[in-house]
Amino acid sequence: MKIEKMTETTRTTVTLNKSYMKLIEELVDVFGASKAQVISNIVEHFFNDSKNDALLEKLRERKRKEKHPEKRDLDNRIKKYLKRANKIPFEIFIKHLKLDTDFVINNLDEWGEFYNFVLIDNKITKIE
Repeated sequence: MKIEKMTETTRTTVTLNKSYMKLIEELVDVFGASKAQVISNIVEHFFNDSKNDALLEKLRERKRKEKHPEKRDLDNRIKKYLKRANKIPFEIFIKHLKLDTDFVINNLDEWGEFYNFVLIDNKITKIE
């Protein structure tokens, strides 16, 4: 007897044009027992396929460009991260802060003065 692990789910409404709905209907009983299950399986397949990682990262990057964190939240993240290390590779710093590279570069001088660090050899280096 195989025991399936329950997954928390959320309901949503999906609107597709007629040609996509026809494709979904054709996949019922092949890729799922209902239209909703077929759509769910397609979405899961998309997210689980490593070939889509680059596209997903581009979409995340677009979101980071369009929506920057609250100043207070950003302040807390930077302070917390700088507490743990004296030298942080620039790319890791950006990734940890979940920010767009251009946004970080545009704010680097101001942040360096405020948080007491400089960029040396592509590393955020704390000034002691």
